[in-house]
Amino acid sequence: MKIALVDVDGHNFPNLALMKLSAWHKVQGDSIEWYSPLFSRPDKIYASKVFTFTEDYKDYAAGCPEPIRGGTGYGSMTELPDEVEGMIPDYNLYPEFTEAFGFLTRGCIRKCPWCIVPEKEGNLHIADDIERVSAGRRNVVLMDNNFLAAPEDFVRTQLEKAIRTGLRLDFNQGLDARLGNAKNAKWLAATKWIRYIRFSCDTVSMIEPIRHAVRLIREAGSRREIFCYMLVQDIGDAETRLKALVDLGVTPFAQPYRDFSGNTPPGKEQRDFARFVNVKGGKLCRKMKFSEYYH
Repeated sequence: MKIALVDVDGHNFPNLALMKLSAWHKVQGDSIEWYSPLFSRPDKIYASKVFTFTEDYKDYAAGCPEPIRGGTGYGSMTELPDEVEGMIPDYNLYPEFTEAFGFLTRGCIRKCPWCIVPEKEGNLHIADDIERVSAGRRNVVLMDNNFLAAPEDFVRTQLEKAIRTGLRLDFNQGLDARLGNAKNAKWLAATKWIRYIRFSCDTVSMIEPIRHAVRLIREAGSRREIFCYMLVQDIGDAETRLKALVDLGVTPFAQPYRDFSGNTPPGKEQRDFARFVNVKGGKLCRKMKFSEYYH
């Protein structure tokens, strides 16, 4: 069988679902290719879209099979079959990326109003093991939405395995600072990181948990750069969080709020605030106020 794949969002970040589908079909003896309307004559097409604001792919040739569409970008809550989900991803699809990608946990204990994860994945549950996810690669990007909410023994075991085997990690969705404590701070401090230890500060109420988590990690001996996502809706609220993060020596990264439907894009002020925060890796916002930049 000939299988064609469409990464609707582009190839700027590996699509894990497509990589697992590719791996599973190859085991079945099927051939895999990226879909081309000029050259592909597939028996089956998979199209995956992560972001609702990404324009859908429409350049399918006449007579090709109807694509099987999936991903949150399509509003899909469909999960991969267990036998596909359990596959080691086919990294040949994205040869420019040398990291391993995966999840140690899925789901989340929180119910943040802007996040679809609890609806799509349910409560937090263990999904995999770091040694299997790493697949022989040194750098591992983990997309868990709330790793620290897993049982303490699991958190310790996974980080200790990473430390023992010399893996370098990146929890690219951020860790939950509210769950920081002296024990996991010690494990985080001993872990090797690709670049950052990441947290999120999406509301003013998160400032104190971030401050506490940073203090614990520093006391545990880590001088690793700490990075913090900031969801931007109200500018005054965002400025309060930005000042607190800058004072802590944390690298901020602002993300303008976009409703899940994708129909309401962020306003100009939110986009300008994000540009102000993110330019030059957060260096500009350490030197001037947004009001000076914006006006």
